Amino acid sequence: GGAARLCSCCQARTTAVTVREIRAKSILRKNRKIDSWFLSRYGMNLYRGCAHNCSYCDGRAEKYAVEGAFGEEVSVKINAVELLRRELAPGRVPRARGYVLLGGGVGDSYQGVESEYRLARKALELLRELRRPVHILTKSTLVERDLDILASVDRESRAIVSMSFSSADDRISAQLEPGVPAPSRRLETLARFKAAGLPVGMFLMPVIPFITDG
Repeated sequence: GGAARLCSCCQARTTAVTVREIRAKSILRKNRKIDSWFLSRYGMNLYRGCAHNCSYCDGRAEKYAVEGAFGEEVSVKINAVELLRRELAPGRVPRARGYVLLGGGVGDSYQGVESEYRLARKALELLRELRRPVHILTKSTLVERDLDILASVDRESRAIVSMSFSSADDRISAQLEPGVPAPSRRLETLARFKAAGLPVGMFLMPVIPFITDG
């Protein structure tokens, strides 16, 4: 539940999205082993739904049970950091160490609403306090805001900043990913993190047949 309202804080477009505040029952997703794609043992979705509105997003699949019109409505887990602290408390998680992934299949942690709610930054502050390694996966240049804390996490326990691309062509991206900063801007963001000494990565997915497979 929670009241719905309109938000126009998405970076790459001005179309308003409906924002709904909810209280989640859990936040941390634990993998049995290190995820071979994302190098992480734990993951989380701070938001459900995504204003990036990528045409190919698998978050649209019914199995993810995302309520509302995908790309137009976003649910904010306002108690996410509170839950994360509780679920990472000693004795609540396996002893095995591993990267915690900020990024998920049903909502980018750095989509436009993060500018207001700052859940990703608050989660990073907690993960730094608990000395947990972090992997960021996003399409948003808003992650540059948190370069300071990510540099601190990297010094303490390691951090990786990755961005995903379906194309390196700004024109193609504008059609497939209408709510996302252009690939050229995302590459500039990665360059800034690399210049600051942080490990960076690129996820080239999905490959779009006959469009981006050349």
